[in-house]
Amino acid sequence: MNSARVKFAVFVLVVLALPGGLMSLGGQMVDLGKLAMILSPGLAGLILNRGLGDRGVKPRWGAVALAAGVTLAVAVLALVPAFASGVAAIRQPSAGAQALATAIGVVTLTSVLEELGWAGGGLALAVGAFGRRAGVAILGLVWAAWHLIPAMLKVGLFPDLEAAPPAMLIAFLVSCLVYRELLTLLRERARSWWAAAAGHAAPNMLLAGAMAGGLGAFDLGAGWWFFPAPGGVVFPLLALAAVLLLRRRTPAG
Repeated sequence: MNSARVKFAVFVLVVLALPGGLMSLGGQMVDLGKLAMILSPGLAGLILNRGLGDRGVKPRWGAVALAAGVTLAVAVLALVPAFASGVAAIRQPSAGAQALATAIGVVTLTSVLEELGWAGGGLALAVGAFGRRAGVAILGLVWAAWHLIPAMLKVGLFPDLEAAPPAMLIAFLVSCLVYRELLTLLRERARSWWAAAAGHAAPNMLLAGAMAGGLGAFDLGAGWWFFPAPGGVVFPLLALAAVLLLRRRTPAG
């Protein structure tokens, strides 16, 4: 195994085993595991890759803004059939302006910290180890496992995944592959990990704001495929459409 693959293997071990191991201990260690889960991709990626992989490259800030617009469009379009089918509905009173601001602020921070690792050092390590195509796909699988381990441990981080039927978990894995490719393409267009951060944060902000505004728990019975996020079927299809469109329009160089 070459050094690039060793580094990526260490990255995977840190981001999966450390948080999962802590959360599996229960009690106060669960909260420590949650903190490790958010921080470990960024810290491990930065240390192992010795940076974000874009040193000396000037970002295209217009493309960073476009990234947020692309993923926000995917999320909005995914909500339409979710509401039409009854999977999503306003089921509770609005939590108020302060709670709304807090919810949006928290998901924005966690999304940025997450992509600091996945679209920064983690992506550079994966591509260095396996090449662009296979590296992004493998990183997507690790990203899926990063979510699924705490869902299997049922620590309350991802309640929808904890309650998901097996088919939805498979759909989630596929969604992570497609969504990671989309975020990577957006990053490449912008020449900065900030594009992936913006693209990741925008839909999360929308859903967090909607839930603070009264959107209740999603109905994941027979209509789980309309779940308006990774794990449903509509969301990854829309994300795939965005991938195909971006591939046609991505400028050279």
